[in-house]
Amino acid sequence: MEQSGLPIAQLESLRSKINQMVESIQLLQRTIEAGGQNVMPAWPDILSKYTMLLSQSHNLSMSLVGTYANAGAARANGVNHVPANPYERLALHPNVPMTETQLDNDLIPLLRNQQTTDVLRLENETVRHLSEHMATRGSLGVLAPVSIAGSARRGLGVDIGKKTEYEDVLRECEQIRVEHDERVERAVRAVMLLREKYDWKARVEVDQEEPEELEWDPRLQDTGDQMNVDQESQRLRIPDDQSNDSEEEEELEEVLGNGIDQTPDGTPQPTTPIVEV
Repeated sequence: MEQSGLPIAQLESLRSKINQMVESIQLLQRTIEAGGQNVMPAWPDILSKYTMLLSQSHNLSMSLVGTYANAGAARANGVNHVPANPYERLALHPNVPMTETQLDNDLIPLLRNQQTTDVLRLENETVRHLSEHMATRGSLGVLAPVSIAGSARRGLGVDIGKKTEYEDVLRECEQIRVEHDERVERAVRAVMLLREKYDWKARVEVDQEEPEELEWDPRLQDTGDQMNVDQESQRLRIPDDQSNDSEEEEELEEVLGNGIDQTPDGTPQPTTPIVEV
């Protein structure tokens, strides 16, 4: 295929998705390592990063096989002409002469379908760490001599002199998985029982402030002081108001003193006859 006929857009999209997956893997690895500290990261952080990695790998897989799925659906509908997968005709091959050194350093790494050195090293360390805590010692017990492998199998109810086989390792791994699932089930059941036994809403609700706590609020304390000042000033103003009322009454009597015997219309009222005895 000529270079002009390459699906450049699809290849760029694949490279972008692969780079995102590599970054997600590195981020998940740094999260689990936690900077080399002997701590367990928060489970929601691990779950979110793993879910993101799972979604990215699914998108990459669908990008590679999506054309085949569309072709199968088109054939089921009776359509004979379906678009071919643009990747099935691609092959990595140098278009210019290359030396052996260039082939080994530039081309061969691109064709490598095995795990990289870093991945192999980490995998070996993980397997070795797990084997050290297993009764059969995993692959180390299988490859070890009979005497060493038998001493590690004490307490398993098997012949100590028998050589450890891969079936024994698989059987112990299955036992570890079953015990782990049982512990998880017990933990989930315990949480469910505790949730049904206690009122969890009362434990997470926000407590209302008590009246004693409200009095300690500096903002409310300032408001209370201002209210006390207003009440005191109002109490001090009461005599003035009373004196003003008395003065107004006296003034009113002076003004109406000569006309108290008159009607509101100004006409004089009939005087009450006085009988002298």
